[in-house]
Amino acid sequence: MSRGGDMLTKFSVTNYRNFKETLTIDFEDKHDYKFNSVATKNGIISKSLVFGKNGCGKSSLGFALFDIIITITDLYATKELYNSNNFLNADSNSKYAEFNYEFKFKDDIIQYNYKKEEPKVLIYEELIVNNKKIYDFNFKTRKGNFKNLEIIGAETLNLDVNNINIAILKFIANNTIQKESSTIKKLLDFVSHMLWFRCLESNSFIGLTSENVELNDWIVKNNLVNEFESFLHDMAGLNIKIGKVQIGKSNILLENHKNKQLFFNEIASSGTKSLQLLFFWSKKFEEVSFLFIDEFDAFYHFELARNIIEFILQYENMQVMLTSHNTYLASNELLRPDCYFILKDGELKTFVDRTDRELREGHNIEKMLREGEFDG
Repeated sequence: MSRGGDMLTKFSVTNYRNFKETLTIDFEDKHDYKFNSVATKNGIISKSLVFGKNGCGKSSLGFALFDIIITITDLYATKELYNSNNFLNADSNSKYAEFNYEFKFKDDIIQYNYKKEEPKVLIYEELIVNNKKIYDFNFKTRKGNFKNLEIIGAETLNLDVNNINIAILKFIANNTIQKESSTIKKLLDFVSHMLWFRCLESNSFIGLTSENVELNDWIVKNNLVNEFESFLHDMAGLNIKIGKVQIGKSNILLENHKNKQLFFNEIASSGTKSLQLLFFWSKKFEEVSFLFIDEFDAFYHFELARNIIEFILQYENMQVMLTSHNTYLASNELLRPDCYFILKDGELKTFVDRTDRELREGHNIEKMLREGEFDG
């Protein structure tokens, strides 16, 4: 299924982890800039970068966006997403968190909203298509309104509400035959191709697959040793000669030197190992609908981080949100002021919305960021 025009347009979350009050992202809240059009698609922000101090909630933002993965799919998710102790905001008296998603699929607007007590405990759910409520359901009272199921081709579905303990949307998807053009099919396809990961040494991820692979073995089995070597050179200028060896049943990567071979995993820097992880996931980027990389440049030199953004910008059909501390990346040469966000005090706002000044292509927004122009 082609997702060229499919996008997440709005998202909000309340009483979840760092966010006591409602945090909202509006990807349609863009300005009429004429440069770097690759950062937007069909009037929606498609490539964005989030800045924020340590502890401001950048990781919580990613987890909030990807809570939908454990709600309506069976795909893999890092154990952090299932942590009940950290699920609700610790300073709030409210007993549930609320998640609201809005997607645009060509001519269809789909809103999917739900409330949870715990990561796997729903208490309310509703689906709205083109401003028409398809259903709502209260898991506490076991009461709901299902009068418009025919709009999504589920009017003949036998809903025994007393025995349903999964999301209604997931139940419908599992128990009806949906046409390729159906809104349910489009929604499930988009969500099942969302991907969150961290560029750290361990492969911690959410979504896209249920398989957690060993990277060295995967590279060797897919005959990608030479391509990985070229990737390291092109991204970071590393002139490493990569070899391979099989020890028992394991495929091991080597660094080939003049006098000896060294085990890649033993001598590679944290940055090089992060590049290996990025290489692995990049082979799947053509499949990805929405990509979130948490602290994507944690181990990278600032020039390498810039190269990676330019690399990711090539994937036009993939909506992307990256988080970083690196102010060097704030540049109109890469993105534009309405695609850079600052997360502060529970609010996520673009550079444009954090200043009264009219921002133009010629402005040095990195200098402005460093000098506190967007702190207001």
